[in-house]
Amino acid sequence: MEIFKDIDIQKDQNSLAYLIKEALEEKAPFAESGQNTLQIEPSIKNSYGVITKENEITRYSVTLDVEYRLYNKKTKKVVFKNKVSATSDYSAAVTFTGFATEIARKDTYERLANTVAEKMITEILISNLSEYAR
Repeated sequence: MEIFKDIDIQKDQNSLAYLIKEALEEKAPFAESGQNTLQIEPSIKNSYGVITKENEITRYSVTLDVEYRLYNKKTKKVVFKNKVSATSDYSAAVTFTGFATEIARKDTYERLANTVAEKMITEILISNLSEYAR
């Protein structure tokens, strides 16, 4: 995974980008300052999964979409770009406290960040291999 030693991750714009950056850094040896920069643009979509007959939401489905670009710092040329997404659910049963629901939501965001980080690393590695195959 030598390729990641030439890539740094753009400073996070929000808490979601920070979670993804942390997940990426746990999985690959990214540089503090590399020749290339990985720019991450996450967006989140929440939808209601289950609504009781009392009209209370008890399950949420969350989709994390991430557009990312790998570009050369000197030339500003985009070396690779793609989009990944992941979906997960969490419960918010009426018997849960607001705190428990918030913890479940946070855990879901962390799971999603890990999933998209794995996908991004895999795709960057595959694109790098195809560069060498030419």
